Amino acid sequence: MSPESKKDLIVMLKDIGGYSTMFCGDGANDVGALKVADVGISLSEAEASVAAPFTSTVPNISCVPMLISEGRGSLVTSVSCFKFMSIYSLTEFTTVALLYSFIGNLGDLQYLYVDLILVLPLSITSMYIF
Repeated sequence: MSPESKKDLIVMLKDIGGYSTMFCGDGANDVGALKVADVGISLSEAEASVAAPFTSTVPNISCVPMLISEGRGSLVTSVSCFKFMSIYSLTEFTTVALLYSFIGNLGDLQYLYVDLILVLPLSITSMYIF
């Protein structure tokens, strides 16, 4: 296939079915398709590696399962961080709002108590509930 045909094929696959596309290439003629694909893997350390988001030093597609695994792991990590920060913010807001309604303020040990005793168990359980 010509470089332009490779690029057009990736674009058509993305357009017709809403597919996520992955393209593996090893040369300069694959640069267009590597840029257009959702996941582009360069299988060489030459000029194609500049255009591709991912580069593999192994000249075959054995890196694809590891890339999928790493992608899933990063997604799970970012969702867990979002859950933790949401629960933490809600707990802090509720605690401070209740305290200000009673005209008080938290000391250092009270903030430590809120963080360790209230927020930590809530964040851990929220990861398993949601």
